[in-house]
Amino acid sequence: MGLDQTIYDIDNISIPVKQPKKQIRAPTTWHLKPKPTSLADWIARHDLGPPGLYEPQPDEVDRGPVPHHSIWRENSFILRRLLLPLLAQWAFLYFTDIRIEGGMAVGIQFVIYEIYFIVFAIHVFHRCQYYMQKYGTLNEHKRGRDLVPDSHHDRVSYALVTFILIRNIGIFVLGQDSSEKPHLGIWSPMKIGAFQIVLDYFFYFYHRSAHEFDFLWFIHQQHHATKSPTPSLSLWADNYQDILEWAIVPFLAYKVVHLSFAELWLASGYTLYVEAMGHSGIRAYWSHPLLTPILKPFGMEIAIEDHDLHHRYGRGGKNYGKQTRVWDVLFGTAAPREEDRIYASFVNAKRAC
Repeated sequence: MGLDQTIYDIDNISIPVKQPKKQIRAPTTWHLKPKPTSLADWIARHDLGPPGLYEPQPDEVDRGPVPHHSIWRENSFILRRLLLPLLAQWAFLYFTDIRIEGGMAVGIQFVIYEIYFIVFAIHVFHRCQYYMQKYGTLNEHKRGRDLVPDSHHDRVSYALVTFILIRNIGIFVLGQDSSEKPHLGIWSPMKIGAFQIVLDYFFYFYHRSAHEFDFLWFIHQQHHATKSPTPSLSLWADNYQDILEWAIVPFLAYKVVHLSFAELWLASGYTLYVEAMGHSGIRAYWSHPLLTPILKPFGMEIAIEDHDLHHRYGRGGKNYGKQTRVWDVLFGTAAPREEDRIYASFVNAKRAC
Protein backbone atom coordinates (compact mmCIF):
# COMPACT_ATOMS: atom_id res chain seq x y z
CA MET A 1 0.00 0.00 0.00
CA GLY A 2 1.43 3.38 -0.98
CA LEU A 3 1.86 6.24 1.40
CA ASP A 4 -1.03 8.14 -0.14
CA GLN A 5 -3.33 5.16 0.48
CA THR A 6 -2.55 4.76 4.19
CA ILE A 7 -5.68 4.76 6.38
CA TYR A 8 -5.37 6.17 9.91
CA ASP A 9 -7.73 4.92 12.62
CA ILE A 10 -8.09 8.19 14.51
CA ASP A 11 -10.37 6.70 17.17
CA ASN A 12 -7.62 4.35 18.31
CA ILE A 13 -4.81 6.89 18.43
CA SER A 14 -3.63 7.42 22.01
CA ILE A 15 -3.02 11.12 22.61
CA PRO A 16 -1.00 11.77 25.77
CA VAL A 17 -2.80 14.06 28.17
CA LYS A 18 -0.71 16.22 30.46
CA GLN A 19 -1.63 15.34 34.00
CA PRO A 20 -1.90 18.07 36.61
CA LYS A 21 1.06 18.32 38.93
CA LYS A 22 0.57 16.66 42.30
CA GLN A 23 2.68 17.10 45.38
CA ILE A 24 3.55 14.18 47.65
CA ARG A 25 3.46 15.09 51.32
CA ALA A 26 2.78 13.65 54.75
CA PRO A 27 -0.90 12.92 55.58
CA THR A 28 -2.80 16.12 56.32
CA THR A 29 -6.47 15.85 57.24
CA TRP A 30 -6.92 18.06 60.31
CA HIS A 31 -8.17 20.97 58.23
CA LEU A 32 -10.98 18.82 56.79
CA LYS A 33 -12.71 18.46 60.15
CA PRO A 34 -15.88 20.60 60.26
CA LYS A 35 -15.07 22.32 63.57
CA PRO A 36 -11.92 23.32 65.45
CA THR A 37 -11.03 21.02 68.32
CA SER A 38 -9.44 23.70 70.52
CA LEU A 39 -8.64 27.40 70.73
CA ALA A 40 -5.19 26.68 69.30
CA ASP A 41 -6.73 24.77 66.39
CA TRP A 42 -9.15 27.65 65.77
CA ILE A 43 -6.26 30.12 65.58
CA ALA A 44 -4.26 27.84 63.26
CA ARG A 45 -7.20 27.58 60.85
CA HIS A 46 -6.93 31.30 60.14
CA ASP A 47 -3.77 30.43 58.19
CA LEU A 48 -5.63 28.13 55.77
CA GLY A 49 -5.97 29.00 52.09
CA PRO A 50 -7.83 27.34 49.20
CA PRO A 51 -6.74 23.79 48.22
CA GLY A 52 -4.97 25.02 45.07
CA LEU A 53 -2.51 26.98 47.19
CA TYR A 54 -0.99 23.72 48.39
CA GLU A 55 -0.42 22.19 44.94
CA PRO A 56 2.00 23.19 42.15
CA GLN A 57 0.43 25.66 39.74
CA PRO A 58 -0.12 24.74 36.07
CA ASP A 59 2.39 26.10 33.58
CA GLU A 60 -0.43 28.14 32.02
CA VAL A 61 -0.53 30.36 35.11
CA ASP A 62 1.49 33.49 34.30
CA ARG A 63 1.35 36.18 36.96
CA GLY A 64 3.65 38.62 35.21
CA PRO A 65 6.76 40.32 36.60
CA VAL A 66 7.29 40.34 40.34
CA PRO A 67 5.29 43.27 41.85
CA HIS A 68 6.76 45.68 44.39
CA HIS A 69 4.59 45.98 47.49
CA SER A 70 4.44 49.27 49.42
CA ILE A 71 6.08 49.24 52.84
CA TRP A 72 4.07 52.33 53.82
CA ARG A 73 0.85 50.39 53.34
CA GLU A 74 2.23 47.75 55.68
CA ASN A 75 3.34 50.27 58.29
CA SER A 76 -0.20 51.62 58.24
CA PHE A 77 -1.60 48.10 58.66
CA ILE A 78 0.68 47.38 61.62
CA LEU A 79 0.48 50.69 63.47
CA ARG A 80 -3.30 51.09 63.15
CA ARG A 81 -3.58 47.86 65.11
CA LEU A 82 -0.67 47.94 67.53
CA LEU A 83 -1.17 51.54 68.66
CA LEU A 84 -4.81 51.00 69.60
CA PRO A 85 -4.29 49.28 73.01
CA LEU A 86 -1.53 51.77 73.88
CA LEU A 87 -3.84 54.69 73.09
CA ALA A 88 -6.65 53.07 75.08
CA GLN A 89 -4.38 52.64 78.11
CA TRP A 90 -3.08 56.20 77.82
CA ALA A 91 -6.61 57.62 77.56
CA PHE A 92 -7.84 55.54 80.51
CA LEU A 93 -5.03 56.78 82.76
CA TYR A 94 -5.21 60.37 81.52
CA PHE A 95 -8.98 60.96 81.53
CA THR A 96 -10.08 58.91 84.56
CA ASP A 97 -9.15 58.75 88.22
CA ILE A 98 -9.63 54.99 88.36
CA ARG A 99 -6.51 53.25 89.58
CA ILE A 100 -6.17 49.52 90.13
CA GLU A 101 -3.09 48.79 92.18
CA GLY A 102 -0.84 45.78 92.60
CA GLY A 103 -0.88 42.42 90.91
CA MET A 104 -4.53 42.70 89.89
CA ALA A 105 -3.77 45.72 87.71
CA VAL A 106 -0.91 43.94 85.97
CA GLY A 107 -3.03 40.81 85.56
CA ILE A 108 -5.93 42.66 83.94
CA GLN A 109 -3.60 44.60 81.68
CA PHE A 110 -1.74 41.42 80.70
CA VAL A 111 -4.92 39.58 79.73
CA ILE A 112 -6.09 42.52 77.59
CA TYR A 113 -2.77 42.77 75.75
CA GLU A 114 -2.57 38.98 75.37
CA ILE A 115 -5.99 38.81 73.71
CA TYR A 116 -5.12 41.75 71.52
CA PHE A 117 -1.84 40.16 70.43
CA ILE A 118 -3.74 37.01 69.41
CA VAL A 119 -6.16 39.15 67.39
CA PHE A 120 -3.22 40.92 65.74
CA ALA A 121 -1.64 37.57 64.83
CA ILE A 122 -4.93 36.45 63.25
CA HIS A 123 -5.08 39.67 61.22
CA VAL A 124 -1.54 39.01 60.00
CA PHE A 125 -2.55 35.47 58.99
CA HIS A 126 -5.49 36.85 57.02
CA ARG A 127 -3.30 39.41 55.30
CA CYS A 128 -0.73 36.81 54.33
CA GLN A 129 -3.39 34.50 52.91
CA TYR A 130 -5.02 37.33 50.95
CA TYR A 131 -1.78 38.31 49.23
CA MET A 132 -0.64 34.71 48.75
CA GLN A 133 -3.73 34.32 46.58
CA LYS A 134 -3.52 37.76 44.97
CA TYR A 135 0.19 37.73 44.05
CA GLY A 136 0.78 33.99 44.00
CA THR A 137 3.66 32.31 45.79
CA LEU A 138 7.34 31.86 45.06
CA ASN A 139 8.37 28.74 43.14
CA GLU A 140 4.67 27.89 42.74
CA HIS A 141 5.08 26.12 39.39
CA LYS A 142 7.29 23.53 41.05
CA ARG A 143 5.85 23.28 44.53
CA GLY A 144 2.75 24.40 46.42
CA ARG A 145 2.90 25.64 49.97
CA ASP A 146 3.16 23.07 52.73
CA LEU A 147 0.45 22.22 55.23
CA VAL A 148 1.14 21.22 58.81
CA PRO A 149 1.04 17.39 58.79
CA ASP A 150 -1.39 15.64 61.10
CA SER A 151 1.48 14.26 63.18
CA HIS A 152 2.59 17.78 64.17
CA HIS A 153 -0.63 19.77 64.01
CA ASP A 154 -1.25 19.87 67.77
CA ARG A 155 2.37 20.81 68.43
CA VAL A 156 2.31 23.70 65.97
CA SER A 157 -1.16 24.91 67.00
CA TYR A 158 -0.28 25.11 70.68
CA ALA A 159 3.06 26.68 69.79
CA LEU A 160 1.14 29.60 68.27
CA VAL A 161 -0.57 30.31 71.59
CA THR A 162 2.55 29.64 73.67
CA PHE A 163 4.70 31.87 71.47
CA ILE A 164 2.35 34.83 71.92
CA LEU A 165 2.10 34.14 75.66
CA ILE A 166 5.87 34.07 76.19
CA ARG A 167 6.48 37.12 74.02
CA ASN A 168 3.82 39.01 75.99
CA ILE A 169 5.33 37.92 79.31
CA GLY A 170 8.67 39.23 78.08
CA ILE A 171 7.12 42.60 77.25
CA PHE A 172 5.70 42.94 80.76
CA VAL A 173 8.80 41.65 82.58
CA LEU A 174 11.30 43.76 80.64
CA GLY A 175 9.06 46.79 80.11
CA GLN A 176 8.84 47.72 83.76
CA ASP A 177 6.85 50.89 83.11
CA SER A 178 3.79 48.92 81.96
CA SER A 179 1.55 50.47 84.65
CA GLU A 180 2.32 54.04 83.53
CA LYS A 181 0.91 56.00 80.62
CA PRO A 182 2.52 54.55 77.47
CA HIS A 183 5.01 56.95 75.97
CA LEU A 184 6.75 57.05 72.62
CA GLY A 185 9.32 59.62 71.56
CA ILE A 186 10.81 60.96 68.37
CA TRP A 187 13.65 58.42 68.69
CA SER A 188 11.36 55.44 69.27
CA PRO A 189 11.39 54.23 65.62
CA MET A 190 15.20 54.35 65.63
CA LYS A 191 15.38 52.48 68.94
CA ILE A 192 12.96 49.81 67.73
CA GLY A 193 14.92 49.47 64.49
CA ALA A 194 18.21 49.17 66.41
CA PHE A 195 16.63 46.56 68.66
CA GLN A 196 15.60 44.47 65.65
CA ILE A 197 19.06 44.69 64.06
CA VAL A 198 20.65 43.55 67.34
CA LEU A 199 17.97 40.87 67.74
CA ASP A 200 18.86 39.65 64.26
CA TYR A 201 22.55 39.49 65.17
CA PHE A 202 21.94 37.06 68.01
CA PHE A 203 19.48 35.12 65.85
CA TYR A 204 22.00 35.01 62.98
CA PHE A 205 24.74 33.73 65.27
CA TYR A 206 22.65 30.84 66.62
CA HIS A 207 20.95 30.12 63.27
CA ARG A 208 24.14 29.92 61.23
CA SER A 209 25.82 27.82 63.93
CA ALA A 210 22.93 25.33 63.86
CA HIS A 211 23.34 24.98 60.09
CA GLU A 212 27.12 24.73 59.94
CA PHE A 213 27.95 22.56 62.95
CA ASP A 214 26.75 18.97 62.80
CA PHE A 215 26.40 18.64 66.56
CA LEU A 216 24.01 21.66 66.66
CA TRP A 217 21.82 20.76 63.68
CA PHE A 218 19.38 18.85 65.90
CA ILE A 219 18.27 22.19 67.38
CA HIS A 220 16.97 23.47 64.05
CA GLN A 221 16.42 20.34 61.96
CA GLN A 222 12.69 20.01 62.58
CA HIS A 223 12.03 23.53 61.29
CA HIS A 224 13.49 22.56 57.91
CA ALA A 225 11.00 19.75 57.40
CA THR A 226 9.12 22.34 55.32
CA LYS A 227 10.56 23.68 52.07
CA SER A 228 7.55 25.89 51.21
CA PRO A 229 6.28 27.18 54.56
CA THR A 230 3.25 29.20 55.52
CA PRO A 231 3.06 31.71 58.41
CA SER A 232 1.94 29.14 60.98
CA LEU A 233 4.80 26.83 59.95
CA SER A 234 7.22 29.46 61.22
CA LEU A 235 6.56 27.79 64.59
CA TRP A 236 7.20 24.22 63.46
CA ALA A 237 10.26 23.54 65.61
CA ASP A 238 11.58 21.64 68.61
CA ASN A 239 11.68 22.94 72.16
CA TYR A 240 15.37 23.85 71.92
CA GLN A 241 14.73 26.26 69.07
CA ASP A 242 11.66 27.69 70.78
CA ILE A 243 13.59 28.52 73.95
CA LEU A 244 16.34 30.21 71.96
CA GLU A 245 14.10 32.24 69.66
CA TRP A 246 11.26 33.09 72.01
CA ALA A 247 13.23 33.96 75.14
CA ILE A 248 17.04 33.98 74.98
CA VAL A 249 17.56 35.92 71.73
CA PRO A 250 15.04 38.72 72.61
CA PHE A 251 16.46 38.95 76.15
CA LEU A 252 20.01 39.41 74.83
CA ALA A 253 18.82 42.05 72.36
CA TYR A 254 17.05 43.94 75.16
CA LYS A 255 20.26 43.95 77.21
CA VAL A 256 21.93 45.83 74.36
CA VAL A 257 19.04 48.13 73.38
CA HIS A 258 16.69 49.02 76.25
CA LEU A 259 13.12 49.78 75.25
CA SER A 260 10.12 51.10 77.15
CA PHE A 261 6.98 49.00 77.52
CA ALA A 262 5.31 50.72 74.54
CA GLU A 263 8.43 50.32 72.40
CA LEU A 264 8.73 46.64 73.32
CA TRP A 265 5.08 46.12 72.39
CA LEU A 266 5.64 47.65 68.95
CA ALA A 267 8.93 45.80 68.46
CA SER A 268 7.28 42.47 69.28
CA GLY A 269 4.44 43.21 66.88
CA TYR A 270 6.81 44.09 64.05
CA THR A 271 8.88 40.98 64.77
CA LEU A 272 5.83 38.71 64.66
CA TYR A 273 4.69 40.35 61.43
CA VAL A 274 8.07 39.95 59.69
CA GLU A 275 8.43 36.34 60.85
CA ALA A 276 4.97 35.50 59.48
CA MET A 277 5.56 37.28 56.17
CA GLY A 278 8.98 35.67 55.82
CA HIS A 279 7.31 32.25 55.88
CA SER A 280 4.41 33.18 53.60
CA GLY A 281 6.24 32.87 50.28
CA ILE A 282 4.24 35.75 48.78
CA ARG A 283 5.55 36.37 45.27
CA ALA A 284 6.38 40.05 45.59
CA TYR A 285 9.27 42.28 46.48
CA TRP A 286 7.97 42.78 50.01
CA SER A 287 10.54 44.05 52.48
CA HIS A 288 10.74 44.94 56.18
CA PRO A 289 8.33 47.88 56.70
CA LEU A 290 10.39 49.66 59.35
CA LEU A 291 14.00 48.96 58.37
CA THR A 292 13.88 49.09 54.56
CA PRO A 293 14.32 52.90 54.20
CA ILE A 294 17.54 52.69 56.23
CA LEU A 295 18.97 49.41 54.93
CA LYS A 296 17.97 49.33 51.26
CA PRO A 297 20.70 51.77 50.09
CA PHE A 298 23.23 49.23 51.40
CA GLY A 299 21.46 46.17 49.96
CA MET A 300 20.82 44.96 53.50
CA GLU A 301 17.01 45.02 53.61
CA ILE A 302 15.30 41.66 53.93
CA ALA A 303 12.47 40.63 51.62
CA ILE A 304 10.11 37.67 51.67
CA GLU A 305 12.09 35.84 49.00
CA ASP A 306 15.25 35.78 51.14
CA HIS A 307 13.87 33.48 53.84
CA ASP A 308 11.87 31.49 51.29
CA LEU A 309 15.13 30.63 49.51
CA HIS A 310 16.62 29.64 52.86
CA HIS A 311 13.87 27.04 53.32
CA ARG A 312 13.93 25.92 49.70
CA TYR A 313 17.59 24.92 49.86
CA GLY A 314 17.45 23.41 53.34
CA ARG A 315 20.55 22.99 55.42
CA GLY A 316 22.79 24.26 52.63
CA GLY A 317 20.75 27.43 52.21
CA LYS A 318 22.16 30.86 53.01
CA ASN A 319 20.25 33.93 54.26
CA TYR A 320 20.46 33.23 58.00
CA GLY A 321 18.96 36.55 59.08
CA LYS A 322 15.21 36.84 59.62
CA GLN A 323 14.70 40.55 60.28
CA THR A 324 17.49 41.97 58.09
CA ARG A 325 20.28 40.99 55.69
CA VAL A 326 22.81 43.11 57.59
CA TRP A 327 24.74 40.18 59.01
CA ASP A 328 24.38 38.05 55.89
CA VAL A 329 25.91 40.82 53.79
CA LEU A 330 28.69 41.56 56.28
CA PHE A 331 29.62 37.89 56.74
CA GLY A 332 29.16 36.80 53.13
CA THR A 333 26.13 34.52 53.51
CA ALA A 334 23.57 36.51 51.48
CA ALA A 335 22.17 34.47 48.57
CA PRO A 336 21.07 36.26 45.37
CA ARG A 337 17.33 36.58 44.81
CA GLU A 338 16.06 34.35 42.02
CA GLU A 339 12.43 35.08 41.21
CA ASP A 340 13.04 37.70 38.51
CA ARG A 341 15.45 35.33 36.75
CA ILE A 342 13.08 32.35 37.15
CA TYR A 343 10.21 34.35 35.67
CA ALA A 344 12.32 35.42 32.68
CA SER A 345 13.26 31.77 32.03
CA PHE A 346 9.62 30.74 32.40
CA VAL A 347 8.47 33.31 29.83
CA ASN A 348 11.22 32.34 27.38
CA ALA A 349 10.31 28.66 27.70
CA LYS A 350 6.63 29.41 26.99
CA ARG A 351 7.55 31.46 23.93
CA ALA A 352 9.71 28.63 22.61
CA CYS A 353 6.85 26.12 22.80
